[in-house]
Amino acid sequence: MLDENNHLIQCIMDYQNKGKTSECSQYQQMLHTNLVYLATIADSNQNMQSLLPAVSTFKIVGSVDNLCRVLYRRTDFC
Repeated sequence: MLDENNHLIQCIMDYQNKGKTSECSQYQQMLHTNLVYLATIADSNQNMQSLLPAVSTFKIVGSVDNLCRVLYRRTDFC
C-alpha cells in the first residue's frame, strides 16, 4: 500500500505540474482513502498497546504492596 500511495502522490504531482488540477481529484480521493485506512490500523494498534500494562509495572506495584504489608503489618495502608 505504501508503494501505491507513492505512485498516487507522483501522479498527483505530475498532473499539478502540468496544470491539470481537475484530473488530480480521483487520485487524491484514492490517496485519502488509503491514508485513512492506514491511520485506522495504526490507531487500533496503539489502543491495543495501551490496554496491555508493562510487565515491570506489575512487579514494582507488587513489591511495594508487599513492602507495606511487611513494614506496617497492614493491608489497607498503601
